[in-house]
Amino acid sequence: MPALSSSASATESDSPAPGATKQLVAAGWRLGALPSAFGARGLAELVGLVLAVALALLAVVHLDATDRSWLLYYDSDSVLPALVRGSVQAGQPQDWFLSAVLFIPEMGLYFALAALGLGVKGTLALNAVVNLLLLYAALRFLSGIAQRALPPSRRVGGALVAFATVVFLMLLEDSPRGDTFEIASLLATTTYYGLTVLASITATGLAARLVTAPPSRRRRWQEAALTAMSAGATLTNPLYLAWAAMPLVLVLALMAGRRVIGWHRFLRVGAFLLLGGGVGFAARIPFAHLVAKDGPDYAKPGLAAWAALRYPLSLADRTSTIPGALALTLVVALILVSAIVYRRSLASRDATTLMVSGIGWVAPVAVLVGSIALGAYTPRYVQPLFFAPVCTLVFAPRLFPHGIAFVRRLSKREIRRLLASILAVLLVVSAGLTLALGRSAAVVDPDIQCVDAWTTANQRTGAGDFFSTRGPKAYLAEPYRLIQVDYLFRAYPWLADRADYSRSMVSFVLADSLTESEHPRLALPPAARTAPSTTIRCGRYTITDFGTDILPIGPVPAHFMQ
Repeated sequence: MPALSSSASATESDSPAPGATKQLVAAGWRLGALPSAFGARGLAELVGLVLAVALALLAVVHLDATDRSWLLYYDSDSVLPALVRGSVQAGQPQDWFLSAVLFIPEMGLYFALAALGLGVKGTLALNAVVNLLLLYAALRFLSGIAQRALPPSRRVGGALVAFATVVFLMLLEDSPRGDTFEIASLLATTTYYGLTVLASITATGLAARLVTAPPSRRRRWQEAALTAMSAGATLTNPLYLAWAAMPLVLVLALMAGRRVIGWHRFLRVGAFLLLGGGVGFAARIPFAHLVAKDGPDYAKPGLAAWAALRYPLSLADRTSTIPGALALTLVVALILVSAIVYRRSLASRDATTLMVSGIGWVAPVAVLVGSIALGAYTPRYVQPLFFAPVCTLVFAPRLFPHGIAFVRRLSKREIRRLLASILAVLLVVSAGLTLALGRSAAVVDPDIQCVDAWTTANQRTGAGDFFSTRGPKAYLAEPYRLIQVDYLFRAYPWLADRADYSRSMVSFVLADSLTESEHPRLALPPAARTAPSTTIRCGRYTITDFGTDILPIGPVPAHFMQ
């Protein structure tokens, strides 16, 4: 890492390397020689990208090898894009009922990757890797803006330090649940607001540039980009306003109050942020028929005391393990570091650094306090706790202003050879990780396979609750054969295609033993009490088969009606 971040300054020295160093770089040259015309700066950028690929693969291979793989491949929320694509492929009418989040970019990305023909699990695995690479791209963009005065290799180094920290946090997470404070790995899923995280980081970079940008045509384009970013992010997920727009406006106000920037600059940048949010909300109007529960429905201030208790309890539960304690200690340390960097930057009146480090401590505090005040307890709502302070790490190369002594003794040619050897090693590592992930992605969970094989062979339709049906349904060739119901056996079109409910009777019931202990058991219709049935065991799943369509599905509950 230090070698990457200091490679540009090292090119000023042409002094010969010691004998051991010459042997190392000579071996590296033979292993991964690249054209000498490819400069050290360009090689550093390429090495940074390949290292990001290797880190992304490492993170996803870790998730794949632990219980976290359930969240990645089979979780009721994570499989939504696969459910939509399966419904389209099955020729069903598209009449979806969604939450306040429309998942527009997430759907687009999944559909594009699915066109590669990797299957559902393979596509979800690839989607996870791509999400992480997009995170690196966002951090590289932020680092490039925040450290414009530094050589490109140091900007790469800053992005890599921040990205590697996220990967480290992901390596400390291994539970199958999506409602714990293991929130770094949520970025690898398709529906836990990962692309809203990327939009928030990108918006921070654009705002950091605009606080110092002189009047020019380029600044007008940057303002337009910030407005468009805010509009698009708000359209697909209004949480963007709480995660990025409002914290950025608050940091701008703090900077204006300390006269680091003028109030006119505060008003101008803040106006573009809020204008984009307003445009995004207006753009949501044509999608109103898709939204079962919009933003205001999530606000329950009467539950503030309950939320104020649940968050500390969940945090305490996370710290009950060594990995959890280490992860939260690191996150708290990063928030404190962001506050320290912010305070020190006030003296130098460095507006760009203040913008980035300010978000590092303002966003976590504001989002956590806001969630409690609104009575909204869900750890995924407070993801700025980890990604906002991580942004401050893009300034890490400033800790080594003169580079590493070893690298400074190398000539330009030797640096190119060293970087080429590092690149070759990273390519080998990435290839190995890709093979491991590919082998695993080709094998679907046997319990899921069992349910799908039985359902396909019998060519009948069954029902189950939200948590039981969605995993198997996502991998089913005819997904309409599993219908989602609530615990009173009524239609439950939450994140579902309402076209499924064109069939009003089913012949079997699917239950998941691992979720039954946490949720009410299904209250089956009276016909199930006397009708003969057969029980089929599929690991964690149980199929109760009545042979014919004798179980009526109740009407959609009133709170789903529009």
